[in-house]
Amino acid sequence: MVELRKIVNGACRGSVGGVCVVLGLVFLLVCCLFGTVFVFGLSVSPPEENVWVEVAPMRYARSYFGTAVVDGKIYAIGGLDKDRVTGVVERYDPQTNTWSDRSPMPTPRSGGVVVCSMGKIYCIGGYFNPYLRYTRINEVYDPATNKWETKAPLPTARIKVSVCVVNGSIYVMGGFVIPTAVAFEGCEVYDPVEDVWSVYDGPWPEEPSVSMVFDGREYVCDGVGLRIHDLVGGGWVDGADLPLGLYGRGVVEVEGLLYALGGCTETYSIPWYMAQPYRVHFRSVFVYTPFGYGRVAPEVCVFSLEANGVYDFRNVTLEFGIQQPVVWVGYSLDGQANVTVEGSRVVLSGLSNGHHSVRVFAEDKYGNMGVSENITFSVVNVPLSMLFIAIVAIVVVVVVVVCVCLFLFLRKRRCSRRLVVD
Repeated sequence: MVELRKIVNGACRGSVGGVCVVLGLVFLLVCCLFGTVFVFGLSVSPPEENVWVEVAPMRYARSYFGTAVVDGKIYAIGGLDKDRVTGVVERYDPQTNTWSDRSPMPTPRSGGVVVCSMGKIYCIGGYFNPYLRYTRINEVYDPATNKWETKAPLPTARIKVSVCVVNGSIYVMGGFVIPTAVAFEGCEVYDPVEDVWSVYDGPWPEEPSVSMVFDGREYVCDGVGLRIHDLVGGGWVDGADLPLGLYGRGVVEVEGLLYALGGCTETYSIPWYMAQPYRVHFRSVFVYTPFGYGRVAPEVCVFSLEANGVYDFRNVTLEFGIQQPVVWVGYSLDGQANVTVEGSRVVLSGLSNGHHSVRVFAEDKYGNMGVSENITFSVVNVPLSMLFIAIVAIVVVVVVVVCVCLFLFLRKRRCSRRLVVD
């Protein structure tokens, strides 16, 4: 009986051990498939490089529309729908891979300027009907309120302009004017704060291209093809081909990824210079992943503290910037344990006199840890009593100097009077 019990217990122990081994193997397999466990959470595997992947399509097929990015969300505004202008506005959220309708543009049009300034989207100029009626209308959209407002019109109606934003002002350069599509050689500047336009005679600022720079490479996409420039080696190569060769696409960059939206095919029944093309519009959206994406640690830069700087107060502001989205941010003061923070600004309070050092850490969702340089600085706090004594001493010195000057002045004046009497 005792021997039988030993055999049963041994079998049970063997079964439990076997189950533990199996569960351990399953856990390791899950980690290999879906990521690796880190101190601050579960990371995910980096996506495949140099590829275009289709994501959720737009709600409306169109081309030659304006695009803008505000708070990490993409806005597709206006454009051509079945060769007629439209005022449709859609918003894409890359985090949820979903599109939603927003308040439509009051004046449907295509071919104008769509640009962001101070968190708002400005839609300037364009045309009502293809190449027939150019417009000077300037309308601004506020993503926070989902409302439109009409602003001061563009002085010269034109299309196909170059545009850039410098210190909040919008520079609208060149383009073509009516009635014969004559080239416009001037530049007009819009001040969103004052809601006024002015003529700019200086050298034109450079228009930013639809491109991005990531890990030593520049990616330039015109909606049809993709070119990659090696900033170190200096050469250009072709990137992955877009799945569909379309015209009039919208191309934007969001958090290190390129998005190509919509577009159309164009065919001509007669020579292209004699008639408008026949267009077939698409809703498709593709996202491009550059080389090294998900494998490069975030870049962290400290803005508010200077290396070897000296500060005369106990509360020092630590402000920093991070190149890409992250899931965790923290700092270490004087080599102590990391302190988790929210946002990109924190106050280091109650610092003692003497030398200090701080370093900022940031981890992305792929488990890459970025680290700032170690900033060494000093705090020299003047005690309140010493400060009071210094102020009193300064006041006393000033009073003494004034009294001495007054005494000498009066004495000199008295001597002058005696000489006159004598």
